[in-house]
Amino acid sequence: MSRPALRIIRHDDANGAPRFVFEVWDPWSAQYRAEPDLDSAVRAVDHLLERVRQSWVSHDTALTALTDPPEPDLPESLEWAEFRASAQANRVHETRNFDTRHWRKAMGGRAGALETTCNEVGYPRGV
Repeated sequence: MSRPALRIIRHDDANGAPRFVFEVWDPWSAQYRAEPDLDSAVRAVDHLLERVRQSWVSHDTALTALTDPPEPDLPESLEWAEFRASAQANRVHETRNFDTRHWRKAMGGRAGALETTCNEVGYPRGV
């Protein structure tokens, strides 16, 4: 089953101040889509998860064409982190980052995956 994902990329300006870019992997279009902020990105992932779940429940044959996020091709100078979630009843959340490019199961479910993703790039977020 295909998994939507949320990726946060950190860009530091000349003074070292961080700027964060939020992207959501859309398994239908097979591309990342920019979101204006973290809350919008999380809502987009939730919407895509529900769409995948509904397609699975209705036995939609389009599910076979969906794809998971690809291997990252970002410059090594960028810090990034990502989490993906399955749309199954017992959701599994996985994370990866610029330092550990393979997916690993997140502890603490969705909240843990989101916290890990934010922490990996230094995104300030109260959990």
